[in-house]
Amino acid sequence: MKKLLLFTFLLFLPFLSSLIFCTGFVKADPPPESTVTENKKIVVGKDVSAQSPKIFFETPNHNFGQVFKGQKVEHIFKFENRGIADLEIKKVKTSCGCTAAILSDKIIPPGETGEIKTTFNTGSYRGKVKKSITVKSNDPDNLSYMLTISGEITELITTDPKRINFGSVYIGVKTEKTITVTSDSDFKINKVAPSTPLLNASITEVNANKYTIKVTSKGSDKIGRFSGVINLETDNSLQPKVTIPVFGEITGDITTYPKRIYYGKVKKGEGRVQKVFVKLNKENIQISGVKINPDYLSAEIIENYKKNNLQFLIEVRLHENAAVGKLNGLLEINTSSKVQPVIKVPIVGEVT
Repeated sequence: MKKLLLFTFLLFLPFLSSLIFCTGFVKADPPPESTVTENKKIVVGKDVSAQSPKIFFETPNHNFGQVFKGQKVEHIFKFENRGIADLEIKKVKTSCGCTAAILSDKIIPPGETGEIKTTFNTGSYRGKVKKSITVKSNDPDNLSYMLTISGEITELITTDPKRINFGSVYIGVKTEKTITVTSDSDFKINKVAPSTPLLNASITEVNANKYTIKVTSKGSDKIGRFSGVINLETDNSLQPKVTIPVFGEITGDITTYPKRIYYGKVKKGEGRVQKVFVKLNKENIQISGVKINPDYLSAEIIENYKKNNLQFLIEVRLHENAAVGKLNGLLEINTSSKVQPVIKVPIVGEVT
């Protein structure tokens, strides 16, 4: 038995020696010097905006308080480039009634300042108003920076109505409207001047601090919408000018909408349908037919679209075989009207 144990021990002795040698008694060789690198500090994902221009307005909102109607409000917005790269002012866009101009260079170096001047014309406004100015730049955090000007516009001289709407006026027909101009204090209207030859305006009555003015649409022979203003010049130093907007539409026997067919961008091989609405303003008028070009366009008249209103619908189809490129077509509506024997509706778009 002892001999058997001794034999077994001797048999496994080489295996045990090999195991001890590999697990700890012999150290591994160090890596070559060429593979040891210095522990350098590397910044990963650093904020790009910290290395870019930065537009800053200390006062982005300006309240001009209370002004009289007709006065111009001017204000200069000052800004600074607080970044570490050049700031580029790409565009300044304003809302209605405002204009804006860059007084400084469009390229502002780091630490330098610039100015934007805004002008607001109060002639068509009253009460509380708020207008916006959008400054577009290369600041990644503020590609579109919003500025505002606000305040209240008061009137010493008022008009009733505030604007004149002639509505639809048949071609060649004169139409009259009346407005009254009043004030709580003494004033005088020195001049009445329409902005367009389509209008005529004159003072018909003066009573204390009240004027009555007759405005006439002369009856244009051109069909379409019109607009203009009646300018009043007064002796009031705080409100020397009063502006009255005027608008309307000269119509004939037939009215069409829209005045132009726009397809936008259409992919080649895709058809599309647009609609033109036709209203007959006289019962004895008829639509005799339509013509359309180019040949990959077609038009279909849908009669009695609205029987009671004498309205028709024309469907204009752009077919799948339309050629790639700009679309410049024309729809011609032939009628029995002596005033509008042919109505032309342009067709535009692009096939891509």
